[in-house]
Amino acid sequence: MSETVASAYVNEFEGHLVGSVQVELTDSVLTHFREHLLEAVQRTRPKGVIIDVSAVPFMDVQEFAHLRRILNMAALMGGRPILVGLQPGIVAALVELDADVEGLETAISVEQAVRRLRDHGEAAVIPEPEDTEDGEDMADVDDAGPAQQDEQPEDQKDA
Repeated sequence: MSETVASAYVNEFEGHLVGSVQVELTDSVLTHFREHLLEAVQRTRPKGVIIDVSAVPFMDVQEFAHLRRILNMAALMGGRPILVGLQPGIVAALVELDADVEGLETAISVEQAVRRLRDHGEAAVIPEPEDTEDGEDMADVDDAGPAQQDEQPEDQKDA
């Protein structure tokens, strides 16, 4: 399934919907995109809804708020929404203009968003692996808590 609206696309991928906006955002582009995306959500019942804006050159606070409402609508319909591909300049402007970003799940790429949706049991915001002071990769650290020193049965501890 693939639908096109003024250079905005909605495709199904691995049980998720990926909506991609490839043009400058306007009210009419966002309205048409919302209508087609929500129709697709209703029809396909996806686990996740990814909106890719990596080709959007700039975005104002009102356009961002419109995208947030679309993401909220998709969530109300049962899909886990992730916004993908915000450009660094857009991010800086949105933060400087005090745009509401609380609770928004984002990813750098569609691939990263799909990985998160596959690993649905993971936390909503998954940090990238980073090195600790001793050079140990954080991705290799067991996040289940501190390691248990005494995992032997009580009768074998003194042996």
